[in-house]
Amino acid sequence: MSGNKRYKGLTPFPPDLGGAYAPIAIVAQEECIACDRCVPVCFFDALVMEQTGKNTFGQTAIVVANNCTGCGLCFEACPVDAIKWIADTTP
Repeated sequence: MSGNKRYKGLTPFPPDLGGAYAPIAIVAQEECIACDRCVPVCFFDALVMEQTGKNTFGQTAIVVANNCTGCGLCFEACPVDAIKWIADTTP
């Protein structure tokens, strides 16, 4: 976690993302079943449900990247593993 002050103290990181960049969440919209389990568990208001045509449910979870701290609560709440980790490369 070299030089990254935004995510100080958040452990453990997902595999291969604990180095230069901390993780943030992203939703695979085609896999999201719009169950709305992830939105209420996010303490950082980093998830919202939005209308979309990218799946058969008409809505999907969307990550507000600027609010996401990579804590992993949404990742654990998703029953279909539609929430993935990506490296946060924003300054």
